[in-house]
Amino acid sequence: MSVLYIVHCIDTEGPLEETLAGTFERLRQEKGIDYDTSMEILIKLQRQEIDLSGREQEIQDYLAPKRLAYLDSWNQVEKMILSVTSEEFRYKFADPKGNPYTFSWFVVDTVGYKDNPRRKAVGFHVIWDQYQRFLKGRLLNDTFGWHFHTVPVNGHALHYNTCWTNNDWHEQAVARRLLERRSFPSLFRAGGAIERIDSSFWLEQFIPFDYSCASLENNDFQPGEMMDWRLAETNWGAYHPCFYDYRRKGRMNRFLLRCLDIDSNHHSLTSEEVEKAFTQVESGSSTILSYSCHDRRDIRPKIESVHSMIKEVSKKYPHVEWVYANAQEAVQKCYLAGEYKPINFTCSLVENTLFIESNEKLFGPHPFLAVQEGDFFYRDNVTMEGEKSWAYKMVRPDSINKIGIAGSNPAGDVGLVILNFDEGIEQECLQGKNR
Repeated sequence: MSVLYIVHCIDTEGPLEETLAGTFERLRQEKGIDYDTSMEILIKLQRQEIDLSGREQEIQDYLAPKRLAYLDSWNQVEKMILSVTSEEFRYKFADPKGNPYTFSWFVVDTVGYKDNPRRKAVGFHVIWDQYQRFLKGRLLNDTFGWHFHTVPVNGHALHYNTCWTNNDWHEQAVARRLLERRSFPSLFRAGGAIERIDSSFWLEQFIPFDYSCASLENNDFQPGEMMDWRLAETNWGAYHPCFYDYRRKGRMNRFLLRCLDIDSNHHSLTSEEVEKAFTQVESGSSTILSYSCHDRRDIRPKIESVHSMIKEVSKKYPHVEWVYANAQEAVQKCYLAGEYKPINFTCSLVENTLFIESNEKLFGPHPFLAVQEGDFFYRDNVTMEGEKSWAYKMVRPDSINKIGIAGSNPAGDVGLVILNFDEGIEQECLQGKNR
């Protein structure tokens, strides 16, 4: 029986503050509209009382009170998260089979910036550690993924970057999460839904499930825009991207999934899009309807809205089964047949060369190898010795504190090993799902 799997992705970034002056600065930078900072003018723009040559509704939506209602402290974020992850709330919005509402938490590290005008939660593990505390004993069927905003070369916290090869902050973030928090992602969402060929190649090495595609039916993305999903699939579900154009179907191994915002200025989920997902399933193909939002605003109204939309559309399709799923199991159930064994790594050291073996074939060609030398964390490359074996020669063995090796199978189940050189090369092996 074909099933519609419903996945809610949370870009987990923590609190954010925006002053009135900051709102007007963003209006100038992003919309090209320049007014003196004034609450009176803001209210007039929100009421469409200023002539903007036909752009009145666009700017009204851009500056709507709901879009400016930021949660600007961890206390506010925690209160909201404890509410939406309570069993009372989850079961209030259960699916028709009685499964509780499910979240997939894509956690960012906000690092590499020279300034912080909106008082974002900055630092490695800052957001990760808060959510480990918030969600302890409350996960139910939730899962964790990785979210990242590529750091711009000028280090400005409000600017975006399309290039993954002009810095290594993304690799530092993954390396430190592996070495210091014993976790490695098999799920990813790109910051700003920005993907390019270099990031596509990077992801293809390590991460099997990529929820970054924000394609639209009207393809209103423009040449040169940061977020570019022209030519990408507009059906719901996943596709394998092309090596030389991540937007097109191709022969890469990872699954690239379409995911729209619940409510934003750019690529919002509509009832027509929800109906399209039900139609796909009614025609005999299971698929995934995935949508996203941030934790910097209260997500309760968004959940109420999207749940109501799905329930209303489902009335037209009484024979279509729809269920909540996390971002990993949705792909497993929809696209992967059979069982996959957990990944276990074994390591042996011969002089200064580390030999690594896996019991099963990885999703990608080689594991992620993280190195800590004092305060420096980085990814390094192994040599290919076989389909399931690799080698790494340590250039500065006396400087190394830890080495971490991690990878996932094609189903997204992760295995990792930490070698602690400070404690006589003690090995710590872990495996499991994104929990």
